[in-house]
Amino acid sequence: MEHVVNAQLRSVVGKKRAVRRLRAQGVIPAVAYGPGVEKPLNLTLDKNNFMKLFKVVTESTPLTLVVTDENGKEVFKHMAFIKMVQYDKVTDELRHVDFYIPEAHHKMKINVPLHIVGKAVGVEKGGIMEVIHHEVTVEALPDRIPEQIEIDVTKLELGHSIRVKDVELPEGVKIDLDPEDVLITIVVPRGLEVETTPTTETVEPEVLKKGKKEEEE
Repeated sequence: MEHVVNAQLRSVVGKKRAVRRLRAQGVIPAVAYGPGVEKPLNLTLDKNNFMKLFKVVTESTPLTLVVTDENGKEVFKHMAFIKMVQYDKVTDELRHVDFYIPEAHHKMKINVPLHIVGKAVGVEKGGIMEVIHHEVTVEALPDRIPEQIEIDVTKLELGHSIRVKDVELPEGVKIDLDPEDVLITIVVPRGLEVETTPTTETVEPEVLKKGKKEEEE
């Protein structure tokens, strides 16, 4: 599904009173920057329209940013990602949005949320699932960035972990962490016994073989 963000070029920059007036009119100031654009674009967003979109997208969701001038003429259209949002410290209202414009054929790094599915066997046995990383930084071409990374924990036993190297990723996507870094683990609570499979060493056949050889000598 394509997510389109409609924006208009903003002429008012750096003037606090003028920007406050824009917000009072139901407009959110924004800026778009990155290697995919020659210079930063100062923008305005319709607050109602953007908030509807903001509820269903994440930082890793590819957006189509369409920018028009004051006459309604389209002047820019490009893939974009939400880089940062600023909120009012008192009202918690969204005050400003930063968009990142990637270059089509160059890899980028971006945070992608982990989506955990299933109920771990270890949890059913009394363990506690601890999520070390709720999101990870991935490196990939802009059109290969996944909106989320799904991790199935169904078979995760007591005391076991899922590490970066265990995660199946789409082609061309790399997690920017050490392969041994733990993402999710099943903690064994104090006092809970963990079942182990005993190992037995079968040395008797070897002894019998030696005895037979000695008899033959």
